[in-house]
Amino acid sequence: MSQSQQQQKPIVTVLKCLKCGYTTERPFREGDFIPKIEGTCPQDGAPLFIWGIYAKSNQQQKNK
Repeated sequence: MSQSQQQQKPIVTVLKCLKCGYTTERPFREGDFIPKIEGTCPQDGAPLFIWGIYAKSNQQQKNK
């Protein structure tokens, strides 16, 4: 896979609440790292942690 093909894949950050299990995704931002605290859970107010960072494949993009 060429570098240009890798750059086309959007990088996603997964946020998770360890108290209730709530998860959400957002675009990666510079400075993201695991297990950075990134705000509060909208369901119970507990901290949201960055749980994962990954590049979405073309197949994942088509399924949305």
